[in-house]
Amino acid sequence: CVGLDPRLEKFPEGVAKDHDGVLEFTKGIIDSVKDVAACVKPQLAYFEMLGWEGMKVFWETCSYAKEQGLLVIADGKRHDIGSTCDASAEAYLYEDSPIDALTVCPYLGSDGINPFIERCKANDKGIFVLVKTSNPSSGELQDLPTGDEAVHEQMAQLVEGWGMHHIGPETNMSCVGAVVGAT
Repeated sequence: CVGLDPRLEKFPEGVAKDHDGVLEFTKGIIDSVKDVAACVKPQLAYFEMLGWEGMKVFWETCSYAKEQGLLVIADGKRHDIGSTCDASAEAYLYEDSPIDALTVCPYLGSDGINPFIERCKANDKGIFVLVKTSNPSSGELQDLPTGDEAVHEQMAQLVEGWGMHHIGPETNMSCVGAVVGAT
């Protein structure tokens, strides 16, 4: 999985530091990795920084990656409850979306996850739920003890439970995955 994090300040010389440059940069990376990578993971925040034009480039990047045969995981870490959560799920996981999966934050509970799972089941998509992240301060919450386990261990059990109920008969895989920081 290749992350697409178009940080303008890190762009090489000669690449415009605007929405056109972001599209050129992300397409270049996709072209470079399409024969060796399984998927790309565009980080929504870097596209959102460029306003509506950045979001247009995000969708163009996702569509281009799909055309090149890559799976696309939108790294948005979306979370909410009720109708707002439902709207986020529909915005990214609709049937013809070029996005195959979306990262989501589970700390609002199952009513913040279920709308995403429902869209995944209906549209052959997936989610990756944050369990243990690699940022330095993640332990402030994720490592807190709760009895014999840390919060992230309990979160992993929740994700496992959500996933077990949604295993595809053809693939024997779930539409629910976990994000676990490798560091």
